[in-house]
Amino acid sequence: MTSSDTSTALTYEKFSALLESGRPIEEAELEASWLEGKDLRDAQFLNCSFEPEGDFNSVDFRESSWKDTQFPACTFKSCDLREAKFENCSFYYADTRAGGCFRHADLSNVEFHNCDLRLTIFPYSQMFCITFQNSRLTGASLAGCDFGKVAGKRALKTRATFTDCQLNYATLSDLDLEECILTDCDLTNSNLSNTNLTNADLKRSTLSDAETEDLDLTYADLRGADLGALFLTSLRGYRGMIVSASQQHLLLHGLGIKVDLD
Repeated sequence: MTSSDTSTALTYEKFSALLESGRPIEEAELEASWLEGKDLRDAQFLNCSFEPEGDFNSVDFRESSWKDTQFPACTFKSCDLREAKFENCSFYYADTRAGGCFRHADLSNVEFHNCDLRLTIFPYSQMFCITFQNSRLTGASLAGCDFGKVAGKRALKTRATFTDCQLNYATLSDLDLEECILTDCDLTNSNLSNTNLTNADLKRSTLSDAETEDLDLTYADLRGADLGALFLTSLRGYRGMIVSASQQHLLLHGLGIKVDLD
């Protein structure tokens, strides 16, 4: 597949022709409405940009690939993004300090790598097997998301994977994230209240000043994590929780137990 000779003055007609040819679309200024009704499977977009606060309505993004593309404060309403991949993409709009919005979207098996998703919200979206890697999610809200699709009491696959992500001040409350991966993440000042993290992997993550009321950490792995002042009495469950030996005194301090080092 050869690179396209796309210019920033790309027209809708040229865009449609390039898309149909299967060639990558590069360095183009695009309009959200151009994607409506298009088959984007296997389509590649490189160094493109959309108009700020653009609206994608019921667009089929399935299996498309996006790299170094700007979606400033764009809204994705009822879009199907299953198995789409985003690398080095930004959904944050600095001019208005606003993030993107994925509303009633299907983000199952979507991958975000090195993306800027600050202040982005995902109301009523499906996120089964979603992956966030080295991405900025500061202030993002995942409230109301569905990480479902389970077989019996165990997930068919890992519900969600967050690795090396900034999730400080993010809202992750009232979620079922059983067996999810949350490693090397900054969860400082995040809201984890009433969330199920049973059997979750939180190794080396930071939970300082996070809201943990009714958080379930049963059998969760927190080895190497910065627990801050994690009060076990506020948790819904912590039986079988795994911690490093160096973390014991912090948890005991939260219970009001003084540790006298030998």
